[in-house]
Amino acid sequence: MRFNKNIAVSLGDPSGIGTEVFIKAISETDLKNSLDQITIFSDPIVIENMLERLSINIEINLLSKEQSNKQNCFNTVIAEKCDKYTLGSPSSDNASYILSNLEAASKFANDNNANLVTGPINKSVISSVFSNFSGHTDFLKKQFLCEEVLMVLSNPKLRVGLVTTHIPHAKVHKSISVDKIVKKGILFANGLQQNFGISHPKICVLSLNPHSGEQGLIGDEEIEIISPAVDMLCNKNVNAFGPLPADTAFLRNEFDGFLSMYHDQGLPVVKTVDFHKTINSTLGLPFLRTSVDHGTAEDIADKLIANHQSMLEAIKVAGNVH
Repeated sequence: MRFNKNIAVSLGDPSGIGTEVFIKAISETDLKNSLDQITIFSDPIVIENMLERLSINIEINLLSKEQSNKQNCFNTVIAEKCDKYTLGSPSSDNASYILSNLEAASKFANDNNANLVTGPINKSVISSVFSNFSGHTDFLKKQFLCEEVLMVLSNPKLRVGLVTTHIPHAKVHKSISVDKIVKKGILFANGLQQNFGISHPKICVLSLNPHSGEQGLIGDEEIEIISPAVDMLCNKNVNAFGPLPADTAFLRNEFDGFLSMYHDQGLPVVKTVDFHKTINSTLGLPFLRTSVDHGTAEDIADKLIANHQSMLEAIKVAGNVH
């Protein structure tokens, strides 16, 4: 397998399963043939320790400005040295290390026309040191001064974009607007074309209320906000349909993506369809960012039993392998 796009990788919290699932995704698949297209941002000791635990032999090539990536190696950049770490026991001592790798990897992706893959982090570990840190998506949005980004959860069977993300349900109806839905819909359509290889994506825009509001009896957001947004998307040459009620929309196979109004409207469906291969993507950055759709899993980090399928899909999508 060869990538159509080079990628940068930050492995996330060294105490979690990020390094394990990355090494498994490489060593147990034909991604080994694309190692020269991958640049990893990590202290090499973190990789070396996991290679030894997994009994896998892959050479580490430490990169400097004068060096280029080699085949059959983990091509690695040291953004910051890692403090002592213990699998399964996250520590705020490593917050700066984790964030430095993310900053360096994203800068590399931006400067080198590459995409970014991020391993899982423990938000509480980083926010205990950097108080304004709320997660990968918001951090990258601020770092690259992006007006709007879109979170997409996907697997080989389904793709769901989110108009709102991690907010209370009570605030969802006040957080959607015609402008926001249009901006998110355009990002979704462009992302499906550029990163998922769908030339003319057909997007289903979900309603907010049950039964699409029943013509205003259960709510008027469909009439006042969502329908006008769908019309505007169509006027901007986005192949959008809706609003359709979420309880039946996912049964229709003609759509390439579903634009969901809130987090738990779309995510239970995409995760039920294929939990292990579901990934998280961020559209609207200067590059595509993909990530595993699971956490650091400290409870199993020392057992070496983590499933690597989500990381494998994240790498393939970032490499534009369709």
